[in-house]
Amino acid sequence: MNKENLKESINICITNLLQLAKINCWNLISSNLFFILSDFNEFEGANSTEKRWSRNRINNSKRLLTLDSAIEILHKEFYDLYDVTLYIFRANTRETIIEIQYYRKSNFEADYFAVVKDNPPMFHSKIAMPVYAWEGGKFDINWESGGGIHRVWKNFLWSNFLYRRKIKNLKR
Repeated sequence: MNKENLKESINICITNLLQLAKINCWNLISSNLFFILSDFNEFEGANSTEKRWSRNRINNSKRLLTLDSAIEILHKEFYDLYDVTLYIFRANTRETIIEIQYYRKSNFEADYFAVVKDNPPMFHSKIAMPVYAWEGGKFDINWESGGGIHRVWKNFLWSNFLYRRKIKNLKR
């Protein structure tokens, strides 16, 4: 992997990400793609819920980029990139916003940085799954960014299921 293959690696990740969404989500995903870039360390929070709120608040204020302008920015940071992960931040029938989240080598401790400083970046495509997503069940891709009634209803059902399970275990 070198700097010239960056666009190809990102395109492969985009294809994989859209395929993951098609398999796991019931939403219709637009092929009109926009991008936002995020440094992994810019999100704050003591737990995953607080980090998700921070991520939504910060990403909602970011300017949307085209693929070429996002890759141009990543080219400048290429030698400091350790891990690049693509997520679908928000999707609807008109547009899909893909978050390119990266982790820098310079964020590591000095001894580990010396080990990984010459390694090429790793590339991943991921979809965050809600707690109510059971095996084989499809979910709303926008659940993290406030995905409407579906999210509220499924969270209600999930919490009701957990509550009933606790009551059942207490009776034993």
